[in-house]
Amino acid sequence: MSPRLTLHLDRRDAVHRPGELITGRVEIVCPESKRCDELVASLDWDVESRGEPYAVRGAPIVLAAGLALPAGESTVVPFEIPAPAGPLTYHGHILTVSWTLRVEAKLGWASRERVEARILLLPWTEEARALTATSYRTAPSRHALVYNPGPLPEATLGKRDEPKTLEHPIVGVALAAASAALLVLRAGAFARVFALVLLVGGLSALFAHLRRRTLRERLGPPELAVHPEIVRAGEVITVSVSFKPGRPEVLKEIIVSLAAQEVVVRPSSEPDEPRHYRHSLHGERRAVDRARLRLPQGRVTVVQEMFRIPLRAPPSFGAPNNELRWEVSATVRTADLVSWKQTQRILVHPPAP
Repeated sequence: MSPRLTLHLDRRDAVHRPGELITGRVEIVCPESKRCDELVASLDWDVESRGEPYAVRGAPIVLAAGLALPAGESTVVPFEIPAPAGPLTYHGHILTVSWTLRVEAKLGWASRERVEARILLLPWTEEARALTATSYRTAPSRHALVYNPGPLPEATLGKRDEPKTLEHPIVGVALAAASAALLVLRAGAFARVFALVLLVGGLSALFAHLRRRTLRERLGPPELAVHPEIVRAGEVITVSVSFKPGRPEVLKEIIVSLAAQEVVVRPSSEPDEPRHYRHSLHGERRAVDRARLRLPQGRVTVVQEMFRIPLRAPPSFGAPNNELRWEVSATVRTADLVSWKQTQRILVHPPAP
C-alpha cells in the first residue's frame, strides 16, 4: 500500500479573506517506516474560460523537513499560511477564477504523494471583520485589504480608441494616384470604371481624414480624464471631457458611459483571427444635457459627469487572454455629424469593509 496523505482545513466552508491565516493540518499514514524529506505546500490559482486557460503556481512553503514516519501510525503536521491579496475567487459567465491549496510529501527520490483542497478567497465585509477583530491585537492589519487583480495587460489605463489618422491620407493619395494613372494610360472601359471607383474611394478617405483632423483642431482636441483611476466598489468616479475650440461650437451630443464586461480570447491558428468572447456585467449610459453643449471660443470648457461604482460590482481581474474589464468612454458628435470617441480603463477593487 502506498502512503496516505489527508488534508484537513480548520474552516469547513474553506472561506478565507486576504491576509487571514489559512490553518489546518496534514495527516500522513505510511504502511511501513519511511522518512519524509520535505512536506511542501503552495497556494495556486487557475482560470477556466471559453478561451485559453491560465494557471499561476504559488511559491512553495516548507511545512516540515526530515520527518520520521513510523509504520502504521498517523503523523500530523499543523500549518498556518497567510491568504494572498488576490485575485479573488470568481465564478462568472465565461470565465472562472479558483484557488487551490496543494500539499506534496517527498518520500525519497522516487516517491511523491499529493493532496489538494479548494479555497474560497472572498473580500472582507464589516461582519467578517467584526467577527475576526476580537481585539486590536488580533484584528487583521489594514494592508491585508490590498487587492491584487492579477497580471493586468500593459497600458491598462488611458487606452485610446481613436483610429490612426496617418492611414487615411496615405490610402487616399494612393487610390487617387492609381486612378489617375489608369486614366492617363487610356485604359479600356472596364479599367476606366475601376479607376473611377478608386478615385471615389481615395477622395472619401481624404475627406474622412480632413473631417477628423478638422474636428480635433476645432475642439482642442478633446481630452478624457477619470478621477480616481483606481477605485473601490461603492465609491464615486468623476469623468471629465475638456475642450478648447478655436471658434464657438455647439455640439450635437456628448455621451458618457461606464461599462464592465468579461473579455475572453481564444487564440486562433491564424495570428490575425483570434476569437473574442464578451459578456456584459454592467452598463450605464448618460447623455449630457443640451445646456452644456455650447463651447465658447478660446476657453477651456470641461464637461463632467459622476458615476457610482455598484457596491456589488465584481473587481477588476486580468490574466493572459482572460480579463474582467471596467472602462469609461466618451463620445462627442458635432452638428455636422463628425464623431470622436475615447475610452479609458479603470481598476475596481473590492468594497471597503
